[in-house]
Amino acid sequence: AIATFGGHKGAGLSLVVELLAGALSGGAVLGQVESKKIAKSWGHTMIAIRPDALTDNFEEKVASVILAVQNSGDNIRIPGERSVRTAIERKAAGVMPIP
Repeated sequence: AIATFGGHKGAGLSLVVELLAGALSGGAVLGQVESKKIAKSWGHTMIAIRPDALTDNFEEKVASVILAVQNSGDNIRIPGERSVRTAIERKAAGVMPIP
């Protein structure tokens, strides 16, 4: 599981991740093994959600949340935002760096 953060909400998130990625997938779980690394039994769970089956205007709602987060302070970035901007700049310049 991930290390807890964010107080009680972070602890709840860590517990959900442990249950979904460990217990649900059949992987090693806390309390049954000394260490997942030693057990070499990592769990992976894939969950697919079709938003339009649950709500209307999902994209608009997401855009509203993202905008509110971006407007909440100075220099706020959304995960992936810099990578997208870099990809657009490289495509426009016709340059792709080779490591």
